[in-house]
Formats: sequence, structure tokens, C-alpha cells
Amino acid sequence: MAYLTKNIQSESTLAKLIQQAFPERKLENFRELTEGYFNIAYEVSFDDGTASILKIAPHPTVTVMTYEQNIMESEVRSMRLVAQKTHVPVPRVEFYDPSCQWCSAPYFFMEKLKGESLSTRKSRLTPQEVNDVYSLVGSLTKEINQITNAYFGYPGLKKFQGENWYEVFCEMLKAVMMDAEKESIDLKISSRELLDLLDKDKNLFLEVVTPRLVHWDVWDGNIFIEDGRLTGIIDWERCLWGDPLMEVGFRSYAQSPDFLRGYGIGQLTEEENRRILWYDLYLLMIVAQEHVYRKYETADSYDWATTLLGKKYIELNPK
Repeated sequence: MAYLTKNIQSESTLAKLIQQAFPERKLENFRELTEGYFNIAYEVSFDDGTASILKIAPHPTVTVMTYEQNIMESEVRSMRLVAQKTHVPVPRVEFYDPSCQWCSAPYFFMEKLKGESLSTRKSRLTPQEVNDVYSLVGSLTKEINQITNAYFGYPGLKKFQGENWYEVFCEMLKAVMMDAEKESIDLKISSRELLDLLDKDKNLFLEVVTPRLVHWDVWDGNIFIEDGRLTGIIDWERCLWGDPLMEVGFRSYAQSPDFLRGYGIGQLTEEENRRILWYDLYLLMIVAQEHVYRKYETADSYDWATTLLGKKYIELNPK
């Protein structure tokens, strides 16, 4: 899938990047991986039987959404932090080059995980195996969320960092609205009304006092399994310091009882459920814009996201 953000490279450039990272290995072949939606990725195989995954950031001239700026640095930093601080299976970062000397954008190589994504393998698993995977994902997500920080916000964007979660989230939400306005994307809800409602709900966010690491993208495509067992979690580029309830497993439209059980939550409070609705809206507003910023072939993701966005807004603000 040749999306606009995928920074396709020539074979000669790829060979140079591989040589820089692994001068002692002999390249056998490489192939593009097509499951991802943002960065371009390649599987690189060597003649000694080893393999690595290469990810390259979008070309610097490509317009990305505000929150997507400088996220490769965030991904590498987060992967190393999680590997150091937890037992969560995360690919080892083998080489990182942000210099843009050999390529038009930052890139890094990481360990190739065993198995395939859950989205690819799910139909071949038993219901119990799927339940077990989601339960484990819940417990691993909680372990990720135990890593704390001094500020809230995106690691690679200083203008969205601060000590007050409400203020940071408010600026994040405004940035998404500005992204939509810049590209004339109709989100089907009133930005002014939404910000007024957020102000009324301010006290809900004041409950969040500790910035915690949030992966924010642990969906089936980023969970790797082999023989029914989880082998790792990938795509850490959207990590941020925030409220754990932002995690995919807590989305109100896709909650798994097994995820909640694994995380150790029996029942969510009324306040937590309301914050979850806010995080639903934030994510759906982003998804509704991806078809424009990445030049998808269809607007299916927009139709899905705006339809659900309208429903969740009504839940948040019934009249």
C-alpha cells in the first residue's frame, strides 16, 4: 500500500542503510512489509539466517498530522525504555540513525519478532487462545503504564508537554481540530461545543496526576503471536505520557472483558467511563483524517470514524 507517508527508497539506498547498520553481515535479500499504515518497513534477511526489520520515517516534505511529528524518535526512546524497565516483550533496537546523512529521513533497525500479527493469525486460533492473548495483553499494558514521568504529553513535541493533564489534553485536542481545519475535513461535530464541554468536564482530568507511559496503539495488528503465544508488541511510535485509559483496550466500542481482567480492573467508575469517551473522540477524530493526510484509496476509514464519532459525542453530551 503506497500511502503518502511511506518513504519508499531505491534498492541502492536500502543497501547503503543496511551496510551502515550491519557491516559484518552479508545481505541476502529484503522485501517491503505492507501491513503498516504510516512508516514504510522492510524485512532484511542475511546469509547467516538472521533477519532484521527496517523502518523509515516519512519524507520531511510530507505533511503529517501534528501529533505525528518526530514520532520515530519517540518510538526508539520508548522501546528502549520499556526493554529496560519492564518484562514486556519488545523488539530490540539494533541501530538508529536520525542524522539523515544516508537517507532522506530518520530510520532504525529492530529485531524481527517470531510469528505473525494477531490480526493475521486470529482466525486460526481457538476462542480460548484469543481470550488468553487479550488477557496477557491487559497485564502487559498495565506493566507499560507503570513507567512514570515528570511531565504529560508527547515525548517528541515539547509544545504539548506539561504538568497538568487537563491542559495538555486540551492542547492535543485543539491540535487535532486545527489539523482538520487545515485540510477542510468535516468531523461532523462542532469544535466550539466540544471545547466548551471539555471545560465543563475539567475536574474529571484533574484526577490524573501521574504521567504514565501509554502505548496507545496495541491493536491486533501490533500484537505478534506464534503457536497461540504472544511473542511481542510492536509500533511504539505513538507512545505518550498520559492517562492509561487512553490505551486501545479501554476504548468503549472495543473493550474486551479478557483485557480488563488481565489489566486487573473489575469495574470502571462513572468518571473513568466518561474520560474513556473523551479519549474515544480524540482517537476517532484522528482516524477520520488519515485518509486525507495519507492519501488512502477510499474514504472508508473516514466514514467509519465520523459515524462512530457522532454516536460517542451524543453519549458524552445527550440532549
